[in-house]
Order: sequence, then structure tokens, then C-alpha cells
Amino acid sequence: MAQSKPLLVVAIDIGTAYSGYAFSFQHEFLTDKLKITTNKVWSDGDNHLQTSYKTPTSVLIDPYGDFHSFGYEAETKYSTVAKNKEEKNWLLFRRFKMNLYKSEISETMELESVSGHRFNALSVFAMSILYLKEHFSGSLQQQVTDSEIQYVLTVPAIWDEDAKQFMRKAALQSGILGDQLAIALEPEAASIFCQSLLANSRSDDEFCDADNISRNGSRYIVVDAGGGTVDTTVHEVMLSGDLKELHKASGEGWGGTQVDDQFTELLLKIFTVKVMKEFGKHHKSDWLELEKEFEINKRRISSNDEQKFSFRLPASLHETFSFQSKCSLEEQVAESGLSRDVRFTGDKMRISGKVMQSLMKPTIQKIITHVETLMADPKCREISHILLVGGFSESPLLQEEFRKNFRSVNVVTQRDAVLSVVKGAVIFGHRPGGIGIRLAAFTYGTNILSTFDDGEHDPDKLIMIEGERKCKDIFERFVSVDEEVPHGMETSEHTFNPIYSGQKTMGLAVYKSTVTKPKYTTDPSCFKLGSFTVDMPDLTGEKDREVGVKFIVGGTELKVKAHEKTTGKIFDATFNFVTK
Repeated sequence: MAQSKPLLVVAIDIGTAYSGYAFSFQHEFLTDKLKITTNKVWSDGDNHLQTSYKTPTSVLIDPYGDFHSFGYEAETKYSTVAKNKEEKNWLLFRRFKMNLYKSEISETMELESVSGHRFNALSVFAMSILYLKEHFSGSLQQQVTDSEIQYVLTVPAIWDEDAKQFMRKAALQSGILGDQLAIALEPEAASIFCQSLLANSRSDDEFCDADNISRNGSRYIVVDAGGGTVDTTVHEVMLSGDLKELHKASGEGWGGTQVDDQFTELLLKIFTVKVMKEFGKHHKSDWLELEKEFEINKRRISSNDEQKFSFRLPASLHETFSFQSKCSLEEQVAESGLSRDVRFTGDKMRISGKVMQSLMKPTIQKIITHVETLMADPKCREISHILLVGGFSESPLLQEEFRKNFRSVNVVTQRDAVLSVVKGAVIFGHRPGGIGIRLAAFTYGTNILSTFDDGEHDPDKLIMIEGERKCKDIFERFVSVDEEVPHGMETSEHTFNPIYSGQKTMGLAVYKSTVTKPKYTTDPSCFKLGSFTVDMPDLTGEKDREVGVKFIVGGTELKVKAHEKTTGKIFDATFNFVTK
């Protein structure tokens, strides 16, 4: 971090659907951890203000390839140019965060815009961070130099190390220096915030059924249900008040945008694929408006079958259907088998609560099944509470289904759950040791050469180096999967020597494995994370020279520290992460 006690901590939350920020000063944190400022008003660029804690994760790039706007303003401007049929060279990027999950990540990877054009992904993420950084700066009431600020970026806990580093590079491109940036894992941040609320006796106002959750020994599951991913983590409250991870973070892409995809499938069924394809191609602004209407209605869906949901259908959709179809809307709905649940009145489409529930329940069931699996794990015994946080967790139907399926524990919901992560990230920035013990997500190590042993090593691993028989690809283990690692823990030092005479650099690759004791880095369980290089310009001692290496594994990112012993130089090795 930039300094041990930064004057100001700013958390930036780039979400799949919505983004925002929060901040607090050091003196505020010392007197009241929960005195955290969030932005509540965003401009739409059309002389209107939107009251919301977050703004859509939408980036608009102008015809010259430069950043134009972000959030509500970006969507408003794009709708305007689309209505005027001028959108051809304007690039709107929405909900692009999930491109960093289970994808091949590199600095040259590209994102696809709403119109199908491609643009450098790193630049789009950097533009997003820069916009929120500058928006925050404009809201400050007092002068603060950038060197006095600690920035915190939130990321899903299930992201790989290369995705975290990608976000670091995007932050660097936005002007945030590396030593002023920390990475916070989203469910951890939410858990920290919830504990801070309870410790400050505000649970009656903020929580339902949250009694005893902050006691020593209390165990609970955090379900961070966001727009793109659902992250879960399991924590126990230690005597110190810090948290101990009982089960490594897990989850999948089961966020609210999966429900949006189900709505799209419903429209395809009602209006036909052919009609919706033409509508999306020629009336992009109206399509965006229809998506916004669904977003509003989605937040109301409950288990009440008597609910009715109304959508204003754009005239362009009516016109496209009339032009492409030989039957009426009523006839088409009857053919789709939805005549009892979908009705049309003027420019309105009304959908029954039963159908709207069916859009959400498959996604909710995936989340519930995952939590049931966690509850059955011996490591997660004696769970007393489930904390629902994140924007998707505000869904009445999701809350109802959780309470119905987990009657033996208290299901805890929080007002303004959409802010749990970003506010918790602020607290994490002030006090990064709040998660006292984590579990190593993988076995981590490096590849080494060893003296070849005919009785132990595979024949195909034999290589000759300067007349000596060596075994290549040996997995040198630093830490094992599920091993408890205290915050900031450094592994024991492993010492390495040059392979060749006259060697002036030492390259080491870093690997992870899903098993405890992998033998070779080429085993099926192993994956190369990246590599780093240590300079060894002083040849004194030749192959007897030593480099000591430690892994720092107790934080939110994997780090490496190297010690070149001839010169005594100690430095943090920089990873060059490989793509998947």
C-alpha cells in the first residue's frame, strides 16, 4: 500500500451491470468505521440527474476512438445517436466484466461492442476506472494529493490471478500507481462490512435475523449475488474479532444477468427469433429501453403468482413484427403457448407473475444447490447464518427461496445490499488484516531441476546439462491447497542456484495445482500461472551463487519476493502471467 495509514481510502467497484465508488478519511475511520461516503446522484448527460448508488457499467467511445462517457450518460448519448441512425462509428460497451472470467486474458484481448465492433479490453476497463476516479475527485470537498490516497479495486473471489493482474494493469493505465492499489475480494469485503455493522450496534436498523453472528466462534456463509457472478465464502469469527476462512471461495456465473438472458429467450419465443433479430439490428436504442424496463420489473418479482408485470412495447417492435409476421401478436402468443400469461393492451405487454418467476428460478436454484453443497461439507459444520449481499440478493424471490430452502439457519438480508461490497472494501483499505486467516486456493510452487534418480524419476524427464544428469519439471512446493495461511504470511525461503556457468539471470515459472503434492509441473492438475526473472550480474561464485525465493500467500493476490544473495538485493518479483 502507499502508506501504512493513508489519509483517504477510495474503493472502486466495477460491477457487471452497475458500478460505483465509496470513500472515507482516516480520521473518520478511527472514530466511526461506518462513516463511509457513497455517491447518490449521476448525470445522464441530457440535463437530468439519476438518483442511484451506482451507475450502469457502460462505456461509450466516440468515432475517433476516444472515451466519450460512462454510465447513464453513455447509454443516453448512444440512444440519441442510435435514434438518429448515427451509431455506426460509436462504440457502446456494456456488461463486459464477465469477459475476464474463464477467458484467455492478455493485454491485447478485445471486447465486442453493442454494434459488433471490437476494441481493446484493457483500454475499456482503464476508461471505466478513470471515470470513477475522476468522478470521485470532483465530489471531494477538501484538497487531497493523489499520494495520500489508497485505492481499492473489488474483484470476484473466484477470479484467477491473471484476471486480478489485468485489473491492476487497467488501474495503472488509469493513473493509479501500483503501490497505491489494493485488490479486495468481493465476498470478503461484504463480510467485513457486515461484521463492522454488527460491531457498531447497527444491526437492528440494517439486518434481519442477525443476532449472535459477531460472537467468537460464529460461523456463516456469505453469498455475494451480483450482476455477473455469485461468490460464496465461509467465515468464522475469531477471538480477536478477525475472520477465518473455513472454505475457499467458490461460485459461478449465476448472477442477475442470467435472468436477463432468460427474458431475452422469452421475447424470442413471443415475437420469434426472426423479428427480434431485425429489431435488435435496426432499433438498438429501443432494445436498450426494453432491457431497462425489465431491470425495473425484475426487482419486484416475488413468489406471488397474482403479480402482473407491465412493459411498454416500442412502436418499432410493433412495426417490425407487422412487417415480418403474417399473423397478429395474439395469434403468435397463442402459438407459443403463452396466451394465458402474456397479454397485449395498446402499447403494453403484460406478463404474469408465474412466467416472470420462471425466468428467475433456474438461476436461483443453481445458487441454492451450490450453498447446499457447502453446507454438507464437513469444513462448514455448525453454520448458523447465511448472509445475502450484492445487488441480485435484493430480489424478493431470491430471499424467499433461500428462507424456504434453509430453514435450519438464519438467512440474513441487509438494507442497501448493493453497497456491502464497496463499503467493505473501504474498511479493508484502512485495515487489510480483517481476514486473519485464509485457505490457500491451490498448491503453489515453481519448476526446478534436480539430480536425476533412475528409481524415482520418469525417463522422459532426463536432460543433460554441462555433463550432469538432471530431472526437469520437478514441482517445488511452497504452499499446499487448503493450507491455513495467516494474513501477509510469507512461506519459508527456498534457495535456487544457476544452472549454467556465466548465467546472469535466473528465470522461474510459477505453477498452481489442485492436488496437495504434485510431482511434476506437467501433471494434469498443474497450470502455469506466470514467470519472473531475477538479475544476477555478479558472476562471483558462478554456480554456487544463490537466490532465495518466498511466496506471499496470505493476501488477496499471490506475490513473490526474491533475495539475490551475492549482492544482498531484495526485491518483489513481478509476474508476467500467461493466458489460459
